[in-house]
Amino acid sequence: MTTNEVREDVPKGGRAPTKSRVPFVSLTVSVVAVLCAGELGAAYFLGGGLFLDRMGVSCEKSGKRMAQVSSASVVPPPPAGAALLEGHEEAGGECMEDSGAPWLAIDRYYRFNGGREAVVIHYRQAAEKSGWMPSGPESAEASASEAPFDVCFDKDLAGAPALLRLRFESTRTFLMSVESSLDGEPMEC
Repeated sequence: MTTNEVREDVPKGGRAPTKSRVPFVSLTVSVVAVLCAGELGAAYFLGGGLFLDRMGVSCEKSGKRMAQVSSASVVPPPPAGAALLEGHEEAGGECMEDSGAPWLAIDRYYRFNGGREAVVIHYRQAAEKSGWMPSGPESAEASASEAPFDVCFDKDLAGAPALLRLRFESTRTFLMSVESSLDGEPMEC
């Protein structure tokens, strides 16, 4: 073939066509997609969704954990001079499923005429005596006047993590709550 001759099987531009690999690539992608979907389904079934539902991890079956978390011995007593807030004389217990993973919260609202600092110092001491550990450096190290919005403590209750949360609702009102997830994951402050 001379340099002036053009091959009929080569398009202008110079490259000869190669065999099409599209069916092979398409088949490979399809197989991988099916395998991934099957693996994700198995992970959901065994590690989260259906398996946990079968184990009773839902608010409908939270009575036993609710009793453990709401026990009077779990929550440290309030500081002297604190009184349950009117309308909140009974501890309010609730199971919520709004975030996808069900969790419990037992709330106690108090009115206190002392300062915020006295409440934080009291609960840090009372929590430590009851076996609660500060949840992070903000809860442990900040001075009471500089403490974050929530001051939290962690503890294992009946084989599952729980969180003790102190939150100031106003200058004279605070909330003390015990929280626990039903799936055994630690709660965050």
